[in-house]
Amino acid sequence: MILRSWRFMAPAMTFAWTLQRYIFKEMGKTFLLTATGLAGIVGLGGGVWNIIELGEVTPGQFLRLMALVLPIAAALTLPIAALFSAAVTYGRLSADNELTACRGSGINIHLLLLPCVVLSLLSATVTFVFVNFFIPGLISNLNDLFSADVAAIIRQRLHRPQGIALGKNRFYADDTEVQLNEANRITLHRVAFVELDGEDWVRYGTAEKVELTFTSNEGSLRLSGRMAGLSYYDRRANGFHEAGEQVIGADDLPPALPRKIKFLTLGELIYYRSQPGAWREVHDAIHRLRVAIARGDVLDQLWGNWRKDKRFVLQDSDARFVLTARSAARVPHDGAIECTDVSIDEHQAGERRTITAPRAVVDVRRGPTLGGSGLHVDLWQARLSRDGTTIHREKHTLGPFPIPADLVARVEALPAAQLLAPTPNRSDDEAIAVRRESARDVWGRTVRRIEGALHERLAFSVSVVVLVILGAALGIVFRGAHTLTAFGISFAPSLIVIIAIVAGKQLSQNAPTHLIGLLVIWVGIALLAAADVWTLARLVRR
Repeated sequence: MILRSWRFMAPAMTFAWTLQRYIFKEMGKTFLLTATGLAGIVGLGGGVWNIIELGEVTPGQFLRLMALVLPIAAALTLPIAALFSAAVTYGRLSADNELTACRGSGINIHLLLLPCVVLSLLSATVTFVFVNFFIPGLISNLNDLFSADVAAIIRQRLHRPQGIALGKNRFYADDTEVQLNEANRITLHRVAFVELDGEDWVRYGTAEKVELTFTSNEGSLRLSGRMAGLSYYDRRANGFHEAGEQVIGADDLPPALPRKIKFLTLGELIYYRSQPGAWREVHDAIHRLRVAIARGDVLDQLWGNWRKDKRFVLQDSDARFVLTARSAARVPHDGAIECTDVSIDEHQAGERRTITAPRAVVDVRRGPTLGGSGLHVDLWQARLSRDGTTIHREKHTLGPFPIPADLVARVEALPAAQLLAPTPNRSDDEAIAVRRESARDVWGRTVRRIEGALHERLAFSVSVVVLVILGAALGIVFRGAHTLTAFGISFAPSLIVIIAIVAGKQLSQNAPTHLIGLLVIWVGIALLAAADVWTLARLVRR
């Protein structure tokens, strides 16, 4: 009996296998042609350009860039190509009544969906690998490509609204000449600049000339130089000043494509999710908080010393300064110490000098490291006297004086969790409170963005399987042999998934709607999966 049944089933199964190969071949041809066309349209039409956010490029850079951009475009268009090929192939089979003939021959229609399932799994796997590993790797290659032409990089970035950021300075230019004077030197003319302390603007103005010297190391550019002919407004001193020259400390030029969460590999996303403090923005925010706490502790100690003895002592490896003042007060909302009728005795290398000023401000300025930050004393209308000779200066600055090493070690040893939590029984000034709130916001926002990116990528890959199977089933139901019909069948489900993923990701980046956003990302896929089950069940009843 079994052998007799096998005799009848064997031809049907052989025929089904033949049909599966035929369907897979037809889908493959449509898939390759569609993927190639969409990749060209998206890559050359501007879609990828908007994603990678690059400015003008040279012809040579453009040719090398396209070799990197087209694979990215192909990865983004594979799901649409797979969906379209499934809809048009199975729609044609249904329109030609070939599926009806197969059903009449005793072939299970669902067996003919095997090529669709295989193609959907292949597309989903390729998409997952591309968005999690291949595309982030190409972003690194793009940075290497654009770092080869330093003059072009400087010229392009100077004309961007955000300018060029180097250390504490940010440079802008509307009509700037970039002169490549030597192999490693660039001169800028007619430059506007802003000097930052963390996120605060402390000085801004113009410079007649900026000379930058750069070195290249493993694809990164490190710049240093000087500004000449400065005219600027100092917000702390509340006045306009001029300076002949100012040194620009060495700093790395940000890459053409700064590291963003959306450009990280899957392994990097998982790592930064477990260690948010290692992410650059979070690390910088916590560093600013550490500096604010150290600054507050140092100023509190100095303030206590002045209230006790009406003076305090500042010293470094070369000199010792004893500052006395008739009166002093803490600057509201800032914590700095403002003194009036100031007298400073300076002892250096066996020599003594006296400095007097009607007003002085003692504060801590942020350095590249916590230990690199230091105390400064800014004196206005200062008189410097030595051996009967007096020099008048509109503004004179003493320092930096190093922060005590034990205080630096104590603050640096504080874990991030303790830094972000308000300290009990301590009345932090507004600067510390602002820094702490900013660091907490950056920490939370980074975690939410990483989780949103992980869910987005996984959902995008999983949706390929659901969409392709649904496209094949809808093609059969609606007999979508016509290209426009197949396109409509493909477009509607894709739109649902894209809207759900995009809307969910945006919602997930806000603290109140984070969990709702993650749920929305998967709602679209769940709806389409339910549509898959319903449509396939309908095929069984037909």
